[in-house]
Parts: sequence; C-alpha cells; structure tokens
Amino acid sequence: MRSFDNADPNLTYSAMFAPMRFLRVQALGAELAFDAASLCDLLDLADTHAPVRFGRGLVMFYESRIIPLVDYRSPPSRGTALTGAQLVIAQVQRRRFALVVDCIKEQVSVDYAEICVPERALADWCPAYLVGCIWREGSEVYLIDLERLLGPAIRTYLNPSK
Repeated sequence: MRSFDNADPNLTYSAMFAPMRFLRVQALGAELAFDAASLCDLLDLADTHAPVRFGRGLVMFYESRIIPLVDYRSPPSRGTALTGAQLVIAQVQRRRFALVVDCIKEQVSVDYAEICVPERALADWCPAYLVGCIWREGSEVYLIDLERLLGPAIRTYLNPSK
C-alpha cells in the first residue's frame, strides 16, 4: 500500500499515476482505502487510472483528463452540481463519493429524490450494486454502490490485522 500523504508537492502527474495495485489516499480529512484494481476493472480502466490524493481531494486520470471525485452527501432538499453522463457512487467509512466518469456539456443538479432504479440498462450487468439512475436530457446518470462491490477489499486493507 502506498501513501501520497507525504508526497513531493512537485511530483508530476505521470509519476502520480504510475501503475499501482493498492493505493492509500486521504480526502477531506477521512482516510480511505480503495481496491484500485477492482475499481478499474469495474470501469474498464487501466491500473494507471487509480484514484490518488491531490490537494485536499481525490482525483483520477481518465482519457487525458484529471477528474475529481466529488463528495456527494447532500440531502434530498439540496441538489449537488455534478457534471457527467455516468456517475459512480462509493460509500467508504460512512462517506459517499461520486466519481464523474464521462463529462457532458452542462452541469446538472442532482439530489437523492431524483434517483430511480432503472428498468433496463445495468440491471443485468451488476444488479447487486446498482443504486439507481437519473435521466438528464436523453442521458442516463448511473449510480453504482462501489462500497458493496469493493467492501471486502476495503475492509481488508483498512484493517490488515484482522
């Protein structure tokens, strides 16, 4: 497990996103552990796309872009500005994070009240991990609970002694 907590601030992006399997990161004061390989397998990404800590948040590299993992904990009464045609939800250590995977032209405001379980699409792909989807002008925003999918790996690497 590697940590960027004490990383060189002048570290280049290419060095930050060097191939790695498990990565220990820190975001918004909460220590998180992602099974980066499983995450990348789910999203059909290479290991070089593993999320890393950058500044005060998490970022990942995808299709030549730096993409933030957005803290997604707003109540239904208050929307959260998000940009993306696909959205992946991960709940780790009681925090929810949204990974913006594919950008669209304009921001969309999303809240939990708008989330519905789709009747098709991902239901056959990963029914146990599908949280729901949101329709936005012909685009579907898919919500997947990665904590359910990666839970065993997350628990193992958060508590290696157990």
